Amino acid sequence: MTQVKTEYGVVEGVEVDDLHLFRNLPFAQAPFGVRRFRPPVRPESWDGVRDATQPGPAAPQPADGNPLSALYLPPVTGEDCLTLEVWTPDPGAVGLPVMVHIHGGGYVYGAGSVPAYSGRNFARAGIVHVGINYRVGIDGFLYLGEEAENLGLQDQTAALKWVQANIAAFGGDPGRVTIFGQSGGAVSVMAQLGMPASRGLFSQAIAQSGCSMAQVDAEEAMRITRKVARKLGVAPTVEGMSGVPLDRTVAETERILQRFALGLALRDKRSMLLSPFRGVHGTPTLPLSPYDTARAGQDDPGVRLLAGTVRNEVTDLVQAIADLPGLGRFVRRGLRSALGFDGALVDAYRNGPRGISGSSALVEAGWTDWAFRIPTIRLLEARSGPSWLYEFRWQPANRPAGLGATHGLDVTFARDELASLRGIEEMAYPVFGDAPPQSLATAMHGAFVRFAVDGDPGWAQYEEDVRPTMVFDEVSEVVPDAAGVEREAWAGRR
Repeated sequence: MTQVKTEYGVVEGVEVDDLHLFRNLPFAQAPFGVRRFRPPVRPESWDGVRDATQPGPAAPQPADGNPLSALYLPPVTGEDCLTLEVWTPDPGAVGLPVMVHIHGGGYVYGAGSVPAYSGRNFARAGIVHVGINYRVGIDGFLYLGEEAENLGLQDQTAALKWVQANIAAFGGDPGRVTIFGQSGGAVSVMAQLGMPASRGLFSQAIAQSGCSMAQVDAEEAMRITRKVARKLGVAPTVEGMSGVPLDRTVAETERILQRFALGLALRDKRSMLLSPFRGVHGTPTLPLSPYDTARAGQDDPGVRLLAGTVRNEVTDLVQAIADLPGLGRFVRRGLRSALGFDGALVDAYRNGPRGISGSSALVEAGWTDWAFRIPTIRLLEARSGPSWLYEFRWQPANRPAGLGATHGLDVTFARDELASLRGIEEMAYPVFGDAPPQSLATAMHGAFVRFAVDGDPGWAQYEEDVRPTMVFDEVSEVVPDAAGVEREAWAGRR
């Protein structure tokens, strides 16, 4: 057992393969009861030694039937959820780089302590790894006016403040903090770039499969709030929502998520980012969207950003749509209409370098680019700070050619965790195939480590004259302007 003294008291963690792990460390008080729908509050101090050997509860959230839920979803949820965990190679070290992971899950699911997000391999590389929780769903992202806005994002900021005050006690350097995340975590990373309260709390960022345009304004956010409040039979205010039992808000989180996604069949462009729970811009905590923050020159030029996407972000979604009895064809038509497909866009995909044919493949490519790839590129184009771009293209042989580099596939490679798939082969093989390349995991994890340690992943910065893009594949290489034809086709549209 290893003990560390934080500003709130002493914690005792556990040693794992010569590394040190501290779990369930509070960075804020439980955000329920009198603190429900309120900004996070600093934790209270304790006497004696706090047991930090077991994971704490994740934020209350719906269950999920994903076959990989054993890797990505928490076994326990609860009210005292604003905690984090720390992996460190040596609590007695000084000045180690720090990586703070913000989990994904569409602002509905997830936790910082699940097996898929283990920080052990980053710790083996000499990095202090922090995994954080934050409020999700209605309790984290329902907009209730300026007294309750972007609460989940405010939780993330509170965790970053804890890191600044305490990470040196675990061997980390508060001046060398990299935040990173995938999907909803990447959207959070991008939002943090534009949050005034988070400025100076980190110096680098990694965004995997994020969208710099995913946020909504207060008017759009209140549209969702009114729907939720009507269903629950309360006023769309902090006072009204605070009286709703937690199990009801969790159930309503799932219901509104499902109903929102059905908007695809109605050609509702708002549904194309799938989750109704978003960051809200035009607020004190997030004055502008991440893209508009950069375009307005209000981003921090000192923050270095590594960002990228996978080739087929929405393949599984398109397949799920195709399987809808009697609805698949209509939803695909709705998507094509919402995406604004015309002759120029169709030509870019069909007659460009990708040579895409078939309606489903065309929708997948357009939706991926609209939701992830193009907003990521636009952010890098607008930024004043140093930026690097990558694209993950590897896919297992058991997936359709050109459609198998799916959303989330890169997480295991970035963490070099292929070994963790052993023992869950029945679940993992449909996603990863039977021979995921270790060389790719070594390359991608190495790039993330180099970025955290040196501020450079190992290839040229993104500049608009060349647009160097690291393509991670069986053989990884830097490709100039990898998005080329498709990027140009989206000019003026996205």
